[in-house]
Amino acid sequence: MRPWFVTCAALTALGGGLTAALGCGPERELLQGDEYLPEGTLPIAPASERIDAGRDGSSDGGAEDEPVPLGDGSTAPLNTCETARDIGALSGDTGAATLTATGSCSEWLSFRATEDDSSALGAAMKVRLTLTPSGADFDLFAFIDVARDRVVCDAPTASATRSGTSTEEIQLTWGEGTIANGADDGRTVGVAVVRASGPCAPDAGSYTLLVEGNR
Repeated sequence: MRPWFVTCAALTALGGGLTAALGCGPERELLQGDEYLPEGTLPIAPASERIDAGRDGSSDGGAEDEPVPLGDGSTAPLNTCETARDIGALSGDTGAATLTATGSCSEWLSFRATEDDSSALGAAMKVRLTLTPSGADFDLFAFIDVARDRVVCDAPTASATRSGTSTEEIQLTWGEGTIANGADDGRTVGVAVVRASGPCAPDAGSYTLLVEGNR
């Protein structure tokens, strides 16, 4: 079927306002299905007057920037994330090194997991944390930023909070896949051991933390 068309003359006969609305000129005909191209350009507001919600990189400093409470708050750690007790360093992608720490109070700990495999094949960073309570309930929280090498103190990456004196375990894995990424995936891992309740004293319960690299 031959496409029908509307001429400017026909539109003018129907009313000048319609021709103005369609941007019809003296030499232009509109075919059904044609894309309408206005004669002229539309003004764009300056950048200072435009709003690009969610893409300006700003932060309102909301709850996501605030530390997440650990435990019920009755047995706060003796130190802070920034002043965590350093328990050493171990490889996260070679060997089978271990670190241990003991205590009887809620406390922040930290250790360094280093990347030592330099082959072309990727080797993921792996760390296993095992908390063994004795005579009291202790919970385990781990903090790591897998994207950047920085200390994390706000929200735990993983947690283990079984009730009673059950053993708590956390497995952390990050870094390379099957191919090396050419970046240093070494990270400082923050650990919070939190006493669920009760007094802080050696004769009122204790814990042992075992950290295993490349596991």
